Amino acid sequence: MKKKIVYALLVLIVFISVVFLVLKNGILISHIQFSFLNLEQLYIKLDKKLIVRAKNITFNEDNNASIQDDKNVNSDFASKELLNITKNLKYLYTFVEEIDIQNFNIKDNHMRILFKNDEFFVDNDLLFLKLALHREGKEINADIKNLLLKDYNLSIDGNLSINAKSEFYNFKGQAN
Repeated sequence: MKKKIVYALLVLIVFISVVFLVLKNGILISHIQFSFLNLEQLYIKLDKKLIVRAKNITFNEDNNASIQDDKNVNSDFASKELLNITKNLKYLYTFVEEIDIQNFNIKDNHMRILFKNDEFFVDNDLLFLKLALHREGKEINADIKNLLLKDYNLSIDGNLSINAKSEFYNFKGQAN
């Protein structure tokens, strides 16, 4: 029994080491397609933090999934997407050095995502977001340069403070 446990741990350590070495050198996938996913020009590298670049990432819809009327859920989707982006900013800033996805598609929602040099940029049919991130101790400050909710023609700018430990969010800004 001991030999099996030691063997399993050894295999796991070797596997993790190989994955780490491959990511440390970087991996480039020119094109790969599955029934649910299509990737073009994907580059992943682990430097001090993760670097991800891609020309096109497409998640295909499940043909058996129920399809809702997109016109009725667009407004809710924009609000949920914005809330989701805000909640995940702390992870983005902690683990990622650069993300550059030129075309990200999920269920006919096309998105451009760029995170580099503490600048974060998202543009899609529902919203446009450009902000600068700064870490101060356990707080992440997001200087929102422009947030445009396209469905409402609402422009917002200001400052968002995120306490990563207590998950307290404080927004000071103005809307036009």
